[in-house]
Amino acid sequence: MGFTEVDEVLLRRAMALARRAAPTALATNPPVGAVIAEKARILAEGWHQAYGGPHAEIEALRRLPPDTPLTHATLYVTLEPCCHHGKTPPCTSAILSTGIRRVVIGTIDPNPLVAGQGLSQLRAAGIEVVLAPHPAPYRRLIRYFAVSIREKRPYLTLKWAQLKTPAEPPILGSRHLPQMPISTLWGRVWGHRLRARHSHIAVGYATWHLDKPRLTTRLFPGPSPQPIVFYDPRRGAPDLPTAIPALPLYPLAETLHALYRDLHVGSLLLEGGAQTLQAFLSSGLYDEIHILTRRTHRPTLPANPVWAPVPPPHLPFRHYRLSRTETVAVYRRPFTW
Repeated sequence: MGFTEVDEVLLRRAMALARRAAPTALATNPPVGAVIAEKARILAEGWHQAYGGPHAEIEALRRLPPDTPLTHATLYVTLEPCCHHGKTPPCTSAILSTGIRRVVIGTIDPNPLVAGQGLSQLRAAGIEVVLAPHPAPYRRLIRYFAVSIREKRPYLTLKWAQLKTPAEPPILGSRHLPQMPISTLWGRVWGHRLRARHSHIAVGYATWHLDKPRLTTRLFPGPSPQPIVFYDPRRGAPDLPTAIPALPLYPLAETLHALYRDLHVGSLLLEGGAQTLQAFLSSGLYDEIHILTRRTHRPTLPANPVWAPVPPPHLPFRHYRLSRTETVAVYRRPFTW
C-alpha cells in the first residue's frame, strides 16, 4: 500500500500534536508527534513532551487501551523512529514488540546516529514503512533540531527593532535614552511571539545593565525562554542573578558549543545590543534574522544614536507589513539534509 489520503490526514494530525511541545521543555530535542490508527480510526496519540522524556511513539503506545490488537494498525510519526540507546531505549525495539505491521514517517532523522537506520531496521523486520512523498512540512517542523544536531550549537535567530527616518540609516536607539521605545504594541506582540518559539533568549551585558529587559512572553501565550547574558571577557565576568548564566562572547564558536553541550540550548534568540549582534553577524553565526522597521517622518534623530546592524546582502528574505508604520523582514540561511 502506498501513501494514501488517510495517511496524509493522520500524519498532519501527528504534526499538530508535535507542535504542542514547548521549546523550553524540549531543549535540544526535536518536536515529534505520533498517532496510532486502524484505517481511519485513531486508537492513541502522543508527542514528545520534554527533554530526556519518552519519545512520541512511546507516549502513543502507553495511551493505548489495554490489550488493543495492533496487527492491522498503522503508526504515524513525524520523524523517523530512533534506533540507538540515548537517554531512552530505541523506539524501533518498542515498535517491533507491539505487532504493528505498518509505519508512516514524515521525514528521515537528520541525527547521524539514526539517518535512515531506524527505517532500515523496521523494514528488515518485515514492517511496511512508507515515507511521506512531500517531507518539506515535517522537515520545517524540526529545522532547529536539524541545524543544532549537525553543527553542535544552538539554532541561532538574531532579532532587532529599528527606527528609520527619511534621510538617515536606521537606529536601534540612543545611548542617552535607555529603553527608547521603537515598536508599537503590535511590534511587541510580534517580538514576544518570536520569543515563545525559542528555548533560550540572550542579550549583551550592556543591554542588560542599561535597559533591564524582562525578556518574557507576557504579551503572547507560552512559557518564557531562559535568559542568557553575553559579556566581553576583556572586562571581566559581570555580577548577575544566579538563575541567569553569563557567558563570554569570545571565542564565540566555543561559547556556542558549550551552550549546546552543557546547558542544552537548542534554540537561541539574540535580541541585542548592537555590538553583540554585530559579533554574531561578523562571525557568520546565525540561521535566521528578523528585523522590525518602524518608519517615522520625524526629520531628526535623538542624540548619540546607536546605528542598527546591516543584514547580509546575500541572504534570501521576505518581508511583510505588521502595522501602519511597521514592516518585518525575515532572512533565513538555506539549509538542506
